[in-house]
Amino acid sequence: MNCERAAALLRGLEKNELSVTSEEIEDLLKRGLALEADPDDVATFQWLAPVVAQYARRSVDDAHATQGLAQVLRETEEELQKDWYRVKTPKAVLAEREESRVLMRRALAHLADPRCVAAMRELMAKAREVAPGAGWVGCPALGSEVYALTHKGWRVRRQLKIRLERFAAAEIDEFLRAFDKVEGKMSAFAGDINALSNNVGFVRKNREQVVIGLMKTGAPIPQALAAYRAGLGAANQAPDAAVTCARNASVAGSPEQAARLLEDARRALLNAGFRNTPVVLGAAKCLLAWNPPAAGVPRFGELCSRLAHMLGGDDLVYKMAARLMSAQGSPSELVRRAVNAAALLRQQPSRANPQHREVRMASAALASMVRADDGLPGLVARFREVEYELVRAGVSGPAQAEAHALECVACPGTPFEVVDTVSALVARLGEGRRAEPGDVAVAVAFAKRFAL
Repeated sequence: MNCERAAALLRGLEKNELSVTSEEIEDLLKRGLALEADPDDVATFQWLAPVVAQYARRSVDDAHATQGLAQVLRETEEELQKDWYRVKTPKAVLAEREESRVLMRRALAHLADPRCVAAMRELMAKAREVAPGAGWVGCPALGSEVYALTHKGWRVRRQLKIRLERFAAAEIDEFLRAFDKVEGKMSAFAGDINALSNNVGFVRKNREQVVIGLMKTGAPIPQALAAYRAGLGAANQAPDAAVTCARNASVAGSPEQAARLLEDARRALLNAGFRNTPVVLGAAKCLLAWNPPAAGVPRFGELCSRLAHMLGGDDLVYKMAARLMSAQGSPSELVRRAVNAAALLRQQPSRANPQHREVRMASAALASMVRADDGLPGLVARFREVEYELVRAGVSGPAQAEAHALECVACPGTPFEVVDTVSALVARLGEGRRAEPGDVAVAVAFAKRFAL
Protein backbone atom coordinates (compact mmCIF):
# COMPACT_ATOMS: atom_id res chain seq x y z
CA MET A 1 0.00 0.00 0.00
CA ASN A 2 1.41 3.39 -0.93
CA CYS A 3 1.14 6.50 1.21
CA GLU A 4 -1.49 8.15 -0.98
CA ARG A 5 -3.88 5.21 -0.52
CA ALA A 6 -3.08 4.93 3.19
CA ALA A 7 -3.84 8.65 3.65
CA ALA A 8 -7.21 8.19 1.92
CA LEU A 9 -8.11 5.24 4.15
CA LEU A 10 -7.08 7.03 7.33
CA ARG A 11 -9.12 10.04 6.26
CA GLY A 12 -12.11 7.75 5.74
CA LEU A 13 -11.74 6.38 9.27
CA GLU A 14 -11.47 9.89 10.65
CA LYS A 15 -14.55 11.08 8.73
CA ASN A 16 -16.57 7.86 9.31
CA GLU A 17 -16.64 7.18 5.57
CA LEU A 18 -14.77 3.90 5.22
CA SER A 19 -14.36 2.15 1.88
CA VAL A 20 -11.64 -0.47 2.07
CA THR A 21 -10.67 -3.99 1.02
CA SER A 22 -10.01 -6.79 3.49
CA GLU A 23 -6.28 -6.74 2.67
CA GLU A 24 -6.09 -2.99 3.24
CA ILE A 25 -7.86 -3.04 6.60
CA GLU A 26 -5.63 -5.90 7.73
CA ASP A 27 -2.62 -3.76 6.83
CA LEU A 28 -3.96 -0.87 8.93
CA LEU A 29 -4.72 -3.17 11.88
CA LYS A 30 -1.30 -4.82 11.72
CA ARG A 31 0.45 -1.45 11.77
CA GLY A 32 -1.53 -0.12 14.73
CA LEU A 33 -3.29 2.55 12.68
CA ALA A 34 -6.80 1.14 13.22
CA LEU A 35 -8.75 -1.03 15.66
CA GLU A 36 -11.42 -3.66 15.05
CA ALA A 37 -14.46 -4.44 17.24
CA ASP A 38 -17.67 -6.47 17.26
CA PRO A 39 -20.62 -4.18 16.45
CA ASP A 40 -22.82 -5.88 19.08
CA ASP A 41 -20.21 -5.18 21.75
CA VAL A 42 -19.98 -1.56 20.63
CA ALA A 43 -23.78 -1.18 20.71
CA THR A 44 -23.92 -2.70 24.21
CA PHE A 45 -21.11 -0.50 25.45
CA GLN A 46 -22.69 2.66 24.03
CA TRP A 47 -25.78 2.31 26.25
CA LEU A 48 -24.27 0.35 29.17
CA ALA A 49 -21.32 2.65 29.94
CA PRO A 50 -23.46 5.82 30.39
CA VAL A 51 -25.92 3.95 32.65
CA VAL A 52 -23.15 2.62 34.91
CA ALA A 53 -21.42 6.00 34.98
CA GLN A 54 -24.64 7.91 35.75
CA TYR A 55 -26.00 5.72 38.52
CA ALA A 56 -22.97 3.89 39.97
CA ARG A 57 -20.44 6.65 39.30
CA ARG A 58 -18.12 3.92 38.02
CA SER A 59 -16.72 2.75 34.70
CA VAL A 60 -17.88 -0.52 33.20
CA ASP A 61 -14.57 -2.24 33.89
CA ASP A 62 -14.52 -1.18 37.57
CA ALA A 63 -14.59 -4.19 39.90
CA HIS A 64 -17.06 -2.31 42.16
CA ALA A 65 -19.43 -1.26 39.39
CA THR A 66 -21.91 -4.10 40.01
CA GLN A 67 -22.00 -3.51 43.75
CA GLY A 68 -22.46 0.23 43.35
CA LEU A 69 -25.19 -0.12 40.75
CA ALA A 70 -27.04 -2.74 42.84
CA GLN A 71 -27.05 -0.41 45.83
CA VAL A 72 -28.49 2.49 43.82
CA LEU A 73 -31.13 0.17 42.34
CA ARG A 74 -32.09 -1.07 45.81
CA GLU A 75 -32.45 2.48 47.12
CA THR A 76 -34.52 3.45 44.08
CA GLU A 77 -36.88 0.50 44.43
CA GLU A 78 -37.36 1.08 48.16
CA GLU A 79 -38.28 4.70 47.48
CA LEU A 80 -40.68 3.80 44.68
CA GLN A 81 -42.48 1.31 46.95
CA LYS A 82 -43.43 4.03 49.45
CA ASP A 83 -46.98 5.33 48.95
CA TRP A 84 -46.22 8.79 50.37
CA TYR A 85 -43.35 9.22 47.88
CA ARG A 86 -45.58 8.28 44.94
CA VAL A 87 -48.30 10.67 46.12
CA LYS A 88 -46.07 13.75 46.50
CA THR A 89 -43.85 13.12 43.45
CA PRO A 90 -44.89 14.50 40.01
CA LYS A 91 -45.84 11.90 37.43
CA ALA A 92 -43.02 12.90 35.10
CA VAL A 93 -40.44 12.32 37.84
CA LEU A 94 -42.01 8.98 38.74
CA ALA A 95 -41.88 7.89 35.09
CA GLU A 96 -38.22 8.90 34.96
CA ARG A 97 -37.42 6.93 38.13
CA GLU A 98 -39.25 3.88 36.79
CA GLU A 99 -37.28 4.08 33.58
CA SER A 100 -34.01 4.34 35.52
CA ARG A 101 -34.98 1.22 37.48
CA VAL A 102 -35.50 -0.71 34.24
CA LEU A 103 -32.16 0.52 32.88
CA MET A 104 -30.30 -0.44 36.05
CA ARG A 105 -31.84 -3.93 36.09
CA ARG A 106 -30.88 -4.41 32.48
CA ALA A 107 -27.35 -3.15 33.16
CA LEU A 108 -26.96 -5.48 36.15
CA ALA A 109 -28.00 -8.42 34.00
CA HIS A 110 -25.21 -7.60 31.56
CA LEU A 111 -22.68 -7.07 34.37
CA ALA A 112 -23.57 -10.50 35.74
CA ASP A 113 -22.53 -12.09 32.44
CA PRO A 114 -18.76 -12.86 32.55
CA ARG A 115 -18.54 -12.93 28.74
CA CYS A 116 -20.15 -9.49 28.51
CA VAL A 117 -17.89 -8.04 31.20
CA ALA A 118 -14.80 -9.43 29.46
CA ALA A 119 -15.96 -7.97 26.14
CA MET A 120 -16.63 -4.58 27.74
CA ARG A 121 -13.19 -4.52 29.37
CA GLU A 122 -11.55 -5.39 26.07
CA LEU A 123 -13.55 -2.70 24.30
CA MET A 124 -12.66 -0.10 26.94
CA ALA A 125 -8.98 -0.92 26.49
CA LYS A 126 -9.42 -0.39 22.75
CA ALA A 127 -11.43 2.80 23.31
CA ARG A 128 -8.46 4.38 25.08
CA GLU A 129 -6.52 3.93 21.83
CA VAL A 130 -9.21 5.55 19.66
CA ALA A 131 -8.22 8.97 18.33
CA PRO A 132 -10.07 12.06 19.67
CA GLY A 133 -13.26 12.68 17.73
CA ALA A 134 -13.07 9.34 15.90
CA GLY A 135 -15.84 6.77 16.16
CA TRP A 136 -16.49 3.18 15.18
CA VAL A 137 -17.39 2.87 11.51
CA GLY A 138 -18.38 -0.11 9.39
CA CYS A 139 -17.64 -1.07 5.81
CA PRO A 140 -20.55 -3.02 4.27
CA ALA A 141 -18.24 -4.76 1.82
CA LEU A 142 -16.35 -6.39 4.70
CA GLY A 143 -19.29 -7.59 6.79
CA SER A 144 -20.51 -6.48 10.19
CA GLU A 145 -17.23 -5.60 11.97
CA VAL A 146 -16.55 -1.97 12.82
CA TYR A 147 -13.26 -0.10 12.83
CA ALA A 148 -11.80 3.02 14.46
CA LEU A 149 -8.80 5.26 13.94
CA THR A 150 -6.10 5.00 16.63
CA HIS A 151 -4.08 7.83 18.16
CA LYS A 152 -1.12 6.67 16.10
CA GLY A 153 -3.30 6.51 12.98
CA TRP A 154 -4.42 10.08 13.61
CA ARG A 155 -0.83 11.29 13.99
CA VAL A 156 0.25 9.44 10.84
CA ARG A 157 -2.73 10.84 8.94
CA ARG A 158 -1.88 14.40 9.99
CA GLN A 159 1.78 14.13 9.07
CA LEU A 160 1.05 12.35 5.78
CA LYS A 161 -1.49 14.99 4.79
CA ILE A 162 1.14 17.72 5.05
CA ARG A 163 3.88 15.68 3.36
CA LEU A 164 1.81 13.79 0.76
CA GLU A 165 3.43 15.52 -2.21
CA ARG A 166 6.78 14.00 -1.17
CA PHE A 167 5.56 10.60 0.01
CA ALA A 168 2.52 9.86 -2.20
CA ALA A 169 4.18 7.09 -4.22
CA ALA A 170 6.28 5.72 -1.35
CA GLU A 171 5.23 2.56 0.45
CA ILE A 172 3.51 3.19 3.77
CA ASP A 173 6.08 0.97 5.49
CA GLU A 174 8.86 3.31 4.37
CA PHE A 175 7.04 6.30 5.85
CA LEU A 176 6.18 4.43 9.06
CA ARG A 177 9.81 3.46 9.62
CA ALA A 178 10.78 7.13 9.51
CA PHE A 179 7.73 8.11 11.56
CA ASP A 180 8.40 5.54 14.30
CA LYS A 181 12.06 6.53 14.47
CA VAL A 182 11.18 10.22 14.90
CA GLU A 183 8.52 9.45 17.52
CA GLY A 184 11.02 7.37 19.49
CA LYS A 185 13.58 10.16 19.34
CA MET A 186 10.96 12.70 20.42
CA SER A 187 9.95 10.57 23.38
CA ALA A 188 13.55 10.17 24.57
CA PHE A 189 14.20 13.88 24.00
CA ALA A 190 11.13 14.90 26.02
CA GLY A 191 12.35 12.73 28.89
CA ASP A 192 15.75 14.43 28.82
CA ILE A 193 14.20 17.92 28.68
CA ASN A 194 11.92 17.18 31.63
CA ALA A 195 14.84 15.75 33.60
CA LEU A 196 16.84 18.92 33.00
CA SER A 197 13.91 21.20 33.79
CA ASN A 198 13.19 19.39 37.04
CA ASN A 199 16.80 19.59 38.23
CA VAL A 200 18.21 22.99 37.25
CA GLY A 201 16.87 24.60 40.40
CA PHE A 202 15.54 28.13 40.69
CA VAL A 203 15.85 30.36 37.62
CA ARG A 204 14.21 33.76 37.88
CA LYS A 205 13.33 34.13 34.20
CA ASN A 206 13.86 32.40 30.86
CA ARG A 207 14.21 29.00 32.52
CA GLU A 208 13.69 27.33 29.15
CA GLN A 209 16.84 29.00 27.80
CA VAL A 210 18.88 27.36 30.56
CA VAL A 211 17.37 23.99 29.64
CA ILE A 212 18.01 24.58 25.92
CA GLY A 213 21.61 25.56 26.55
CA LEU A 214 22.31 22.51 28.70
CA MET A 215 20.67 20.23 26.15
CA LYS A 216 22.94 21.68 23.47
CA THR A 217 26.03 20.62 25.42
CA GLY A 218 25.38 17.13 24.05
CA ALA A 219 26.47 15.66 27.36
CA PRO A 220 24.50 13.06 29.34
CA ILE A 221 21.95 14.74 31.62
CA PRO A 222 23.82 14.13 34.93
CA GLN A 223 27.05 15.44 33.40
CA ALA A 224 25.36 18.53 31.94
CA LEU A 225 23.74 19.33 35.29
CA ALA A 226 27.03 18.85 37.13
CA ALA A 227 28.78 21.23 34.70
CA TYR A 228 25.97 23.79 35.14
CA ARG A 229 26.20 23.65 38.92
CA ALA A 230 29.96 24.02 38.73
CA GLY A 231 29.45 27.03 36.46
CA LEU A 232 27.02 28.57 38.96
CA GLY A 233 29.60 28.16 41.70
CA ALA A 234 32.45 29.66 39.69
CA ALA A 235 32.61 33.30 40.82
CA ASN A 236 28.85 33.28 41.49
CA GLN A 237 27.88 33.20 37.82
CA ALA A 238 24.28 33.95 36.79
CA PRO A 239 22.32 31.06 35.22
CA ASP A 240 22.89 32.22 31.64
CA ALA A 241 26.63 32.55 32.22
CA ALA A 242 26.68 29.18 33.99
CA VAL A 243 25.16 27.64 30.86
CA THR A 244 27.91 29.25 28.77
CA CYS A 245 30.49 27.70 31.11
CA ALA A 246 28.81 24.29 30.83
CA ARG A 247 28.70 24.48 27.02
CA ASN A 248 32.38 25.42 26.80
CA ALA A 249 33.62 23.08 29.53
CA SER A 250 34.76 20.33 27.17
CA VAL A 251 36.95 22.72 25.15
CA ALA A 252 38.18 24.78 28.09
CA GLY A 253 38.92 21.74 30.26
CA SER A 254 36.35 22.35 33.00
CA PRO A 255 33.41 24.65 33.84
CA GLU A 256 35.69 26.59 36.18
CA GLN A 257 38.26 27.15 33.43
CA ALA A 258 35.45 28.19 31.06
CA ALA A 259 34.31 30.71 33.70
CA ARG A 260 37.85 32.14 33.82
CA LEU A 261 37.92 32.45 30.02
CA LEU A 262 34.54 34.17 30.09
CA GLU A 263 35.88 36.63 32.63
CA ASP A 264 38.91 37.20 30.38
CA ALA A 265 36.55 37.90 27.47
CA ARG A 266 34.58 40.44 29.50
CA ARG A 267 37.77 42.13 30.64
CA ALA A 268 39.07 42.25 27.06
CA LEU A 269 35.95 44.12 25.93
CA LEU A 270 36.19 46.60 28.77
CA ASN A 271 39.89 47.17 28.09
CA ALA A 272 39.00 47.86 24.45
CA GLY A 273 36.73 50.70 25.54
CA PHE A 274 33.33 48.99 25.51
CA ARG A 275 30.90 50.11 28.20
CA ASN A 276 30.37 47.99 31.31
CA THR A 277 26.71 47.11 30.67
CA PRO A 278 24.79 43.83 30.95
CA VAL A 279 24.38 43.68 27.16
CA VAL A 280 28.09 44.07 26.51
CA LEU A 281 29.04 41.58 29.22
CA GLY A 282 26.45 39.15 27.82
CA ALA A 283 27.96 39.49 24.33
CA ALA A 284 31.39 38.56 25.67
CA LYS A 285 30.61 34.85 25.32
CA CYS A 286 31.00 35.15 21.54
CA LEU A 287 34.76 35.68 22.13
CA LEU A 288 35.17 32.19 23.62
CA ALA A 289 35.66 30.83 20.10
CA TRP A 290 39.03 32.66 20.00
CA ASN A 291 42.13 31.66 21.88
CA PRO A 292 42.77 33.84 23.75
CA PRO A 293 39.36 35.56 23.85
CA ALA A 294 41.01 38.95 23.38
CA ALA A 295 41.98 37.86 19.85
CA GLY A 296 38.33 38.17 18.81
CA VAL A 297 37.92 41.74 20.07
CA PRO A 298 39.07 43.47 16.82
CA ARG A 299 36.48 41.56 14.77
CA PHE A 300 33.78 42.28 17.34
CA GLY A 301 34.73 45.97 17.45
CA GLU A 302 34.67 46.32 13.66
CA LEU A 303 31.30 44.61 13.46
CA CYS A 304 29.88 46.93 16.11
CA SER A 305 31.28 50.01 14.39
CA ARG A 306 29.95 49.08 10.95
CA LEU A 307 26.54 47.97 12.32
CA ALA A 308 26.15 51.19 14.31
CA HIS A 309 26.92 53.24 11.18
CA MET A 310 24.58 51.27 8.87
CA LEU A 311 21.73 50.16 11.14
CA GLY A 312 21.77 52.39 14.25
CA GLY A 313 23.87 52.66 17.38
CA ASP A 314 21.90 51.41 20.39
CA ASP A 315 22.57 48.35 22.57
CA LEU A 316 21.07 46.06 19.92
CA VAL A 317 24.31 46.51 17.97
CA TYR A 318 26.21 44.34 20.48
CA LYS A 319 23.70 41.50 20.19
CA MET A 320 23.80 41.72 16.39
CA ALA A 321 27.59 41.69 16.37
CA ALA A 322 27.65 38.67 18.69
CA ARG A 323 25.30 36.85 16.32
CA LEU A 324 27.54 37.60 13.32
CA MET A 325 30.87 36.81 15.00
CA SER A 326 30.98 33.14 13.98
CA ALA A 327 29.44 33.66 10.51
CA GLN A 328 31.52 33.18 7.40
CA GLY A 329 32.82 36.42 5.88
CA SER A 330 34.64 39.59 6.79
CA PRO A 331 32.94 42.21 8.99
CA SER A 332 32.27 44.42 5.96
CA GLU A 333 30.70 41.51 4.04
CA LEU A 334 28.58 40.44 7.00
CA VAL A 335 27.29 43.95 7.72
CA ARG A 336 26.45 44.48 4.04
CA ARG A 337 24.58 41.16 4.14
CA ALA A 338 22.69 42.23 7.28
CA VAL A 339 21.75 45.55 5.64
CA ASN A 340 20.46 43.69 2.57
CA ALA A 341 18.50 41.33 4.81
CA ALA A 342 16.95 44.29 6.62
CA ALA A 343 15.86 45.80 3.29
CA LEU A 344 14.29 42.50 2.20
CA LEU A 345 12.48 42.16 5.53
CA ARG A 346 11.03 45.66 5.17
CA GLN A 347 9.88 44.81 1.64
CA GLN A 348 8.07 41.76 3.03
CA PRO A 349 6.43 43.00 6.26
CA SER A 350 5.41 40.48 8.88
CA ARG A 351 1.92 39.05 8.48
CA ALA A 352 2.26 37.37 11.86
CA ASN A 353 2.76 40.64 13.71
CA PRO A 354 2.02 43.62 11.38
CA GLN A 355 2.70 46.18 14.12
CA HIS A 356 6.28 44.97 14.58
CA ARG A 357 8.63 47.15 12.52
CA GLU A 358 12.01 46.34 14.09
CA VAL A 359 13.97 44.09 11.73
CA ARG A 360 17.61 44.57 12.78
CA MET A 361 18.03 41.53 15.03
CA ALA A 362 16.25 39.32 12.50
CA SER A 363 18.43 40.72 9.71
CA ALA A 364 21.63 39.85 11.59
CA ALA A 365 20.36 36.37 12.40
CA LEU A 366 19.37 35.67 8.80
CA ALA A 367 22.64 37.14 7.48
CA SER A 368 24.57 34.72 9.69
CA MET A 369 22.77 31.74 8.12
CA VAL A 370 23.89 32.23 4.50
CA ARG A 371 27.34 32.25 2.90
CA ALA A 372 26.54 34.73 0.15
CA ASP A 373 24.08 37.53 -0.47
CA ASP A 374 22.24 35.62 -3.20
CA GLY A 375 20.94 33.22 -0.57
CA LEU A 376 19.09 35.96 1.30
CA PRO A 377 15.91 36.47 -0.81
CA GLY A 378 14.84 32.84 -0.53
CA LEU A 379 15.72 32.66 3.16
CA VAL A 380 13.85 35.87 4.02
CA ALA A 381 10.75 34.67 2.12
CA ARG A 382 10.90 31.32 3.92
CA PHE A 383 11.36 33.05 7.28
CA ARG A 384 8.24 35.16 6.75
CA GLU A 385 6.25 32.08 5.74
CA VAL A 386 7.37 30.07 8.78
CA GLU A 387 6.68 33.04 11.05
CA TYR A 388 3.13 33.36 9.68
CA GLU A 389 2.41 29.62 9.83
CA LEU A 390 3.54 29.43 13.47
CA VAL A 391 0.91 32.01 14.40
CA ARG A 392 -1.78 30.65 12.09
CA ALA A 393 -1.37 27.17 13.56
CA GLY A 394 -1.63 28.55 17.09
CA VAL A 395 1.88 27.41 18.00
CA SER A 396 3.32 30.89 18.64
CA GLY A 397 1.84 34.19 19.67
CA PRO A 398 2.44 37.21 17.41
CA ALA A 399 4.98 38.69 19.83
CA GLN A 400 7.06 35.48 19.91
CA ALA A 401 6.70 34.49 16.26
CA GLU A 402 9.84 36.25 14.99
CA ALA A 403 12.15 34.68 17.58
CA HIS A 404 10.56 31.26 17.13
CA ALA A 405 10.77 31.43 13.32
CA LEU A 406 14.46 32.40 13.46
CA GLU A 407 15.14 29.29 15.52
CA CYS A 408 13.42 26.84 13.18
CA VAL A 409 13.69 28.43 9.73
CA ALA A 410 16.61 26.09 8.93
CA CYS A 411 14.56 23.00 9.76
CA PRO A 412 14.16 20.79 6.63
CA GLY A 413 10.81 20.68 4.85
CA THR A 414 8.19 23.16 3.70
CA PRO A 415 6.99 25.83 6.15
CA PHE A 416 3.89 23.68 6.77
CA GLU A 417 6.09 20.68 7.55
CA VAL A 418 8.34 22.74 9.84
CA VAL A 419 5.39 23.99 11.87
CA ASP A 420 3.91 20.49 12.02
CA THR A 421 7.22 19.16 13.38
CA VAL A 422 7.31 21.93 15.99
CA SER A 423 3.68 21.28 16.94
CA ALA A 424 4.28 17.53 17.31
CA LEU A 425 7.33 18.16 19.49
CA VAL A 426 5.42 20.64 21.69
CA ALA A 427 2.71 18.00 22.20
CA ARG A 428 5.30 15.38 23.13
CA LEU A 429 7.05 17.75 25.57
CA GLY A 430 3.75 18.49 27.31
CA GLU A 431 2.63 14.87 27.47
CA GLY A 432 1.53 13.88 30.96
CA ARG A 433 1.54 17.45 32.27
CA ARG A 434 0.17 20.88 31.46
CA ALA A 435 1.85 22.45 28.43
CA GLU A 436 4.06 25.45 29.20
CA PRO A 437 5.04 28.47 27.06
CA GLY A 438 8.65 27.35 27.31
CA ASP A 439 7.79 24.13 25.48
CA VAL A 440 7.52 26.07 22.21
CA ALA A 441 10.92 27.70 22.75
CA VAL A 442 12.44 24.25 23.27
CA ALA A 443 10.62 22.78 20.27
CA VAL A 444 11.72 25.45 17.79
CA ALA A 445 15.30 25.23 19.04
CA PHE A 446 15.53 21.49 18.31
CA ALA A 447 12.93 20.94 15.55
CA LYS A 448 15.46 20.14 12.84
CA ARG A 449 16.53 17.03 14.76
CA PHE A 450 13.08 15.56 14.20
CA ALA A 451 12.17 16.47 10.61
CA LEU A 452 10.61 13.63 8.60
